[in-house]
Amino acid sequence: MTRDELNRELRMHSATWQSVLVVYAGMVGALVLSAMAIV
Repeated sequence: MTRDELNRELRMHSATWQSVLVVYAGMVGALVLSAMAIV
């Protein structure tokens, strides 16, 4: 996780729940894609 991503996530905690959902959905999606690439 880069410093920019960390700062963005910290800012999202003070934003709406939709913004938080988008950030974490992106993280989960990236994890799933990398897992499929490995398999």
